[in-house]
Amino acid sequence: MKMPTKIINYLLFTYLLSATMQTKAVELDVPYVETPPELVEIMMNIAEIGPDDHVIDLGTGDGRIVIAAGKRGATGVGIDLDPARITEAKQNAISEGVDDKLQFIEQDLFKSDLSEATVITLFLNEEVNLKLRPTLLKLKPGTKIVSHMFSMGDWQPIRYQQVVMNNNGNFFIHEVFYWEVPANN
Repeated sequence: MKMPTKIINYLLFTYLLSATMQTKAVELDVPYVETPPELVEIMMNIAEIGPDDHVIDLGTGDGRIVIAAGKRGATGVGIDLDPARITEAKQNAISEGVDDKLQFIEQDLFKSDLSEATVITLFLNEEVNLKLRPTLLKLKPGTKIVSHMFSMGDWQPIRYQQVVMNNNGNFFIHEVFYWEVPANN
């Protein structure tokens, strides 16, 4: 009996994921927490991401944010320190049919070249956002920056949205912040 391709792909992915996790322990600045799909869409909408955009997702995790951008026609790069997440993100991009538009890189986001971005997305924490802020402010004027949950200190967002989400009777407030790199920074 021939095994279906999806099962073979899943088994291969699982093997690669476990092998990666066993060979390299990674100390992360921010733990991996999934962005709910509804919030991903809000992030896409608030930044008006489309086919002319090149999105760089910092701390990409499973790649869902940059994959959503790819589904809107954008190109993009997901950057993460965790090799297991990079493997997962690549597999997710293949599954969603956008792997030809996206690249996933295992790299320190503080050492990454962000200069090609028209949009930067992040779900990190305020401390990391503040460390990134000087680098972000050096990007091309008009570069869009969208953060799930965490601000940039006293840098006031151009747009801001709160979303109340119900998770089995537990209500959580999520925040989305939007900035653009100013012309005279």
